[in-house]
Amino acid sequence: MKKLLFIAPLVFAVFLTSCSKDDDGGTDLIASLDIDSEITQEANYEDIDLIVEAGMETVETGGRISQDAVLECATVTHDEENKTVTIDYGDGCEGPGGRIRAGIIRISYSDHRLVPGAFRTTTFDGFSVDEVLVEGTRTVENVSESLDADPAFSISLVGGKLTFEDETTATRESQRTRTWFRASNPLNDETSIEGGSNGTRRDGVSYSVEILSRIIYKRACRANRVFIPVAGIKQYTSGDNIAVVDYGDGTCDNEVTITVNGGDPVTKTLTPKGRR
Repeated sequence: MKKLLFIAPLVFAVFLTSCSKDDDGGTDLIASLDIDSEITQEANYEDIDLIVEAGMETVETGGRISQDAVLECATVTHDEENKTVTIDYGDGCEGPGGRIRAGIIRISYSDHRLVPGAFRTTTFDGFSVDEVLVEGTRTVENVSESLDADPAFSISLVGGKLTFEDETTATRESQRTRTWFRASNPLNDETSIEGGSNGTRRDGVSYSVEILSRIIYKRACRANRVFIPVAGIKQYTSGDNIAVVDYGDGTCDNEVTITVNGGDPVTKTLTPKGRR
């Protein structure tokens, strides 16, 4: 089978750093909605999928392929009898893009992930990236119609929680469908995400997210430190406010356009946190 490498980008802390227009009211409202916190959570769990895929690829091929860079400072242990994989970053080590990962990711699985009906469950033991602690149970099930179809996966997150350096927390529950579009060169692979999520922001206010137009990730964009989606539209609702986030037309950039309560669009540039 071809090597499975999701475009699961991503970054473990995202901050809004610039605004293209002097619309203080709109900008203040965007900041108050804490949309960047939700984007951070989405990016965190997508990044974890990248690590999990790399770990599973390593054990399923018996190490016959080159180990993915996201695992270069981790110890991967496979218990074949009990069908479990452990990815251990120890007390912390620096990986691609300058991210510092620490702690353990545990994976239990039923079969090779490309087999329709196969599933795996991921949990965490003191796992963090750039000192952001990650918790929750992430279950992925292959819902593809056949081995010949583009692989599709149902992904649920239960009890998702990020704890930041200042001890604030953000929670998340989600149900998504991810489809993997394979290219002849895996570096050109793309994935799409559909579905929704809900949770609480770092200030304790609840929110929900609905993907209106499927979200697209491009693996090739990671070389330019673009770890967020590059296309697609989602709607973010918190209290009486509704924000629509547009990731663009597929261009590899860190810009998003945010429209709050039908007002004027505001373009933001997202900057990934991490050592360079």
